[in-house]
Amino acid sequence: MPQPLLQRSSQPILLPDQPWEKGGRLFPVSAFVDQVSNDLLLYYMLRFRGRPLDNALCLARSTDGMHWRKPDLNAGTNIVMRGAGNLNDWGEFFPTSILLDDLARDPQQRWKMIYWDRPDPAMDSGICLATSADGIRWQPLYQRPIITGANDAASMIGMFPGAKTPLAEGTHFIHQQTFKHNPALPTERDNLKHLHRAISIWQCKAFDGRWLGPVRILEPDGMDAPDLQFYWLTAFKTPAGAYGGFLNCHHTIDQTMDVQLVSSRDGWTWQRELNREPILPLGPRGSFDCGLVSAMGHPVSWEDKVLVFYQGRPTVHDGKMRYPGDPEVEPGIGVAEFSPDFWQFVTTN
Repeated sequence: MPQPLLQRSSQPILLPDQPWEKGGRLFPVSAFVDQVSNDLLLYYMLRFRGRPLDNALCLARSTDGMHWRKPDLNAGTNIVMRGAGNLNDWGEFFPTSILLDDLARDPQQRWKMIYWDRPDPAMDSGICLATSADGIRWQPLYQRPIITGANDAASMIGMFPGAKTPLAEGTHFIHQQTFKHNPALPTERDNLKHLHRAISIWQCKAFDGRWLGPVRILEPDGMDAPDLQFYWLTAFKTPAGAYGGFLNCHHTIDQTMDVQLVSSRDGWTWQRELNREPILPLGPRGSFDCGLVSAMGHPVSWEDKVLVFYQGRPTVHDGKMRYPGDPEVEPGIGVAEFSPDFWQFVTTN
């Protein structure tokens, strides 16, 4: 079967080139098309190693997907949200999914987000919810997490109306990395000793209601390499009324990460596509994305293209260079362009 990937950027397309970004690194979160201007909108996280309270969610615009401007949205910056300002017991302020819901009953919840933070210093860190009427001015839905425990590797997707699952009807899913004990795992370089990363699901009957879970739904099997773990599942809707997903695959022996394609009818039961070959493999040696590639955001159809914005870096998960001794290369946000028939590769047989 041919691969749908046409081309990808050889250099990061977005750099921390503003005064408020100095010393930070950029991670893509979610992309959209402005229905008025046809501009691409990219939400990205500005992350500071050692200065987690300075992390911020930002918004950039582009007319071609390669050249970006950072508009004045907040006192001279393109920052649209910051964390609560409390040090986390684990993790840091980290937006992971943004959805646009044109059918929202409450216009103040037209835009929806999940993120990791610690709104209340008396409580543990966890997955939090935020809403916005315009995608620019965001407010936390609660001053507490809806989910604590596990970690920030999670994404959210709206359910198709009327869809039924083992937890009956609902409105949204969260797919989150959770753990399973496995004493046979390689442990030489992995930071989780004898814990196998897998994907679990949460479901709500209403976005601002109760969330039920976690239920483990996706984990490596006997056809996978012994060191393969599932780090992150980014689900997205397809025009055919099914779900696709980017399965971020963590290889613990060499600590690299690449992205496979999966599909599902119901968001619970997933099948692996493209014979389990990466739909977004590592870049060539010496490139900014030769050590780790991760896709947190959904694909976006724009003009005659399907674009996926991803995080690439020359280091691997434990922070070491994939190719020790090679010249240093800055990590950053890349974009992959897929053929217009990308959606046909997301089957649900």
